[in-house]
Amino acid sequence: MDKQKSDAKSVEKIKSSLISSREEDLVRDVDRPFRHLGSYTRQDCVKNAAYYLLESQRASQEQLQFFETWLKIVFDEAVHVSPEGGAQLRVPTDLESFEVSIKAPKDLMLRLANRFLEACKVPDLRMMSQLSQLESELQEPEISLWCRIKRMGKAEQGVDAGFHIEHAIEWLVADIMVPKSEDQAALRNNAMSNRLVPHAYGASLFPIEPESSLSFDMETGSLKSSILSALFIFKALGFAKPDDLSLTAITHVDAMKCHLVAFLGPRGLTRMALRFQEPSSANCAMDLTSACNACNVHQDVQAMKDHMEAVEFELDTGPCFVEYAAEKRGYTVTVGYVV
Repeated sequence: MDKQKSDAKSVEKIKSSLISSREEDLVRDVDRPFRHLGSYTRQDCVKNAAYYLLESQRASQEQLQFFETWLKIVFDEAVHVSPEGGAQLRVPTDLESFEVSIKAPKDLMLRLANRFLEACKVPDLRMMSQLSQLESELQEPEISLWCRIKRMGKAEQGVDAGFHIEHAIEWLVADIMVPKSEDQAALRNNAMSNRLVPHAYGASLFPIEPESSLSFDMETGSLKSSILSALFIFKALGFAKPDDLSLTAITHVDAMKCHLVAFLGPRGLTRMALRFQEPSSANCAMDLTSACNACNVHQDVQAMKDHMEAVEFELDTGPCFVEYAAEKRGYTVTVGYVV
């Protein structure tokens, strides 16, 4: 009980600090004739939400330095030419990690990706070459670059950065890009048997065991049938069937549509996610977290909810998508915000 009170006080303290900071920003803009326009930009929103997570979850100095390098070289340069909805923040409800991404014209993003790798002194640029070759093949006008801060406050903390391209990809191309493994072959076979073709591809830009992702539209009729089809693929790839309570919660999610997203490394699947686009319930993520016995459920659910509300306060928006996923640390629920 004392720990829960301490966590709640900590959240409120950080919230108050952020509110004061926002008010100071608005006061400094008082001389603007239309200060409500652009006085608190989406650039500020995303940064403040990210810094809230870094502080509240006790990220390391190395993680902070990595994130700020990415912000300066990539995000701050791209955000001004990014389309509406081109910035995203993804946060699991256990707050173990977060990911910020920004979409902008391809030529700029290729330059920024290369500049970032140079700043990180990465000697092996094979993944940068993959990005360049894929862009040349697909001719997609825009590319997203992302930065991921992992395992905040844990003994083994991590960071990563990469790219994401929203474009249909032939299986022949996907086979070349995704690391070969038994899981990769099983995913391909199951997806093809369900007539699924990847509609997006992403990968890390770092050469050590790079993780790739393939996204699929689950349009098999009704939303419920799409969800069940995705869960059958989960099972075919070796993931345990959800218990009855979890299955009920998952299949009763009301959303615009759902996607299946597979993450693979050289050793096989690292994460399998069912993404619900534009869920109708604002409580969808926390309901799934509780019902599905996600790996973070041993924590205080109210404290998690308070943290997520603080993030949404900074972003001034609600969830755009929610992911239910199976990964190494167990079942997780992630909230995605688009600004």
